Amino acid sequence: MTDKAKKALHDKLVLGLQSSDVKTVTESINQLREEGQLDDIVILFDLLVKSNDDSLKDTILKFLSDIKDKNADSIFIDAILDEKYKSIRKDLTSTCWQSSIDFTNHISIFTDLLIESDFETAFEAFTVIENFTSKIEKNKKIEEQDKLKDAIPNAAEEVKGMIHECIHILDQV
Repeated sequence: MTDKAKKALHDKLVLGLQSSDVKTVTESINQLREEGQLDDIVILFDLLVKSNDDSLKDTILKFLSDIKDKNADSIFIDAILDEKYKSIRKDLTSTCWQSSIDFTNHISIFTDLLIESDFETAFEAFTVIENFTSKIEKNKKIEEQDKLKDAIPNAAEEVKGMIHECIHILDQV
């Protein structure tokens, strides 16, 4: 397939993602598995924000969890930090621990999410930290433990237990 044909196919996929027909969008998402590019992930984030269709949201989240490109980590992190995607922050954070992408270099962001977020997002951030604990360098573990310890007095009651548990987990591995 020529570059021109590939571009035409990709443009058709992106157009399909913007359709008001859920079936067309779902088919385009499935085609992205073969023809997609990293930049397309942001289009899916936008779809997640604006979609009211639960089956479509599930399809998008499953697709995002299946991404294996190690360069996608920064795209996820940028979205998690972007206020534009605050309504899907919990889902994006959940995707981080479900995927095979290594988020070890961004562990401090998940520590911040654990400290500052609502219970559900904090729980997802806790799970990310828990899954990557064995890969975190010792100095970084100590730094994150200190941050967590400092946060305990001002943390929401519903996340204090998770913060204590996270400190313990970082200490064990």
